[in-house]
Amino acid sequence: MRAFIYFGGMMEVSEHKSHDDKQDISDPSLAQKPSIFPGILPTIGWIILYFVLQLVCTTVFIALGAVTEGTQIADSGANRGLAVLWGIVSSAIIQLLLMFLYLRKDSRFKKIGLDTFGTMPLARTFGLAFFLVVGAMLFNFLYAHYVIPGIGMQEEMAKMLASIPRTPVNIIAGFFAFAIAAPLVEELLFRGFLQNAFARFVPIWAAILLSSFAFALVHLQPYAIPGLMSLSIAFGYLYHRTGSLRANILLHILNNTAALLLTQAVV
Repeated sequence: MRAFIYFGGMMEVSEHKSHDDKQDISDPSLAQKPSIFPGILPTIGWIILYFVLQLVCTTVFIALGAVTEGTQIADSGANRGLAVLWGIVSSAIIQLLLMFLYLRKDSRFKKIGLDTFGTMPLARTFGLAFFLVVGAMLFNFLYAHYVIPGIGMQEEMAKMLASIPRTPVNIIAGFFAFAIAAPLVEELLFRGFLQNAFARFVPIWAAILLSSFAFALVHLQPYAIPGLMSLSIAFGYLYHRTGSLRANILLHILNNTAALLLTQAVV
């Protein structure tokens, strides 16, 4: 049939095909089924995989560090911080490679907005992003100072970073882990995959809230959930308005870079 449609001169060849061949081509059971992407269950699988990879990689680096007893790293008490850092770096590289291979199929880059900066003018996009992030930061400030005073947001992460020797290699690894890899993986998982998956079943505002709650929950800091959700809601709404995951990733990288620099300055 395809030969007849696109190449009329081959009609005679098509007519010589057997009845069985024609039946096979027109058989509905052989028709390609549309892929459901992104799905909720596959997305949950990707999220679980990310944290399993972190656990496995960190465990490996802790084990390697235990072999180096008597070294300067072991004596300084920085082994755990280094193991966590390099575990995050390794797991992020593996996860991003696997996700890249997954997204290459069926135009998935395009489906989640990785191929564009969105339909809005660039100036308007940055204006909306600035408004949303400032609003989320204001909420975080009020929440941290008046709701949970004395409990610093993500204090454990700051302490871990402070324990790591500030060598050039460690600084580069830390920047890659928290300012580059984390935004990439988190935006892919919680906006590109999870928010879009939820949006197939619930209104967009509910999809943003659900994916933002999941984003906050996986950080394993119950007292920080409202603050983390506020930032995630800002990212989710920006993604909904622009349709661009590129813009979200760029904004998330800028946000994490600023937070990392501020944390290191305070430390």
